[in-house]
Amino acid sequence: MNLHAQKIELTKQLLEINSEVILKQIKALLKAHKTDLWDELTEEQKSSVEKAKIQLVNGEGIAHKEVMKKYKKWRTK
Repeated sequence: MNLHAQKIELTKQLLEINSEVILKQIKALLKAHKTDLWDELTEEQKSSVEKAKIQLVNGEGIAHKEVMKKYKKWRTK
């Protein structure tokens, strides 16, 4: 069974649960296993973020307002 089919089957089972205790346990399990975005980044991306943090500490950053002004043509409403 592929991942999508497994999700559908699990959803069906979840909809049939009438126990608040079991639902709380499932919710706790899902919360405990959330992934951290940092863990999903490549080493190159992590390096880039670390470099940017150093630049900010050194006063080399650009204010958000200035960036938004420069790139407002791409901003969606």
